[in-house]
Amino acid sequence: MSPLTPLAAATMLAFSLLYTPCVAAIASGRRELGGRWALLVVAEQCVIAWLAAFVVRIIGLLLGMA
Repeated sequence: MSPLTPLAAATMLAFSLLYTPCVAAIASGRRELGGRWALLVVAEQCVIAWLAAFVVRIIGLLLGMA
């Protein structure tokens, strides 16, 4: 198993800062918005987190942080 590189750590940090919060926050959103909207918000947050992590990874690779 390879060690965690600074680029991998930055990518993981970007994803974990933006992905879906805890179950209690999702349940609260479901109660306020309804089930369909809550699922849409969860999916949207996962996509945004993945895209941000991807951008961080690409920028890191372009800067030579491999």
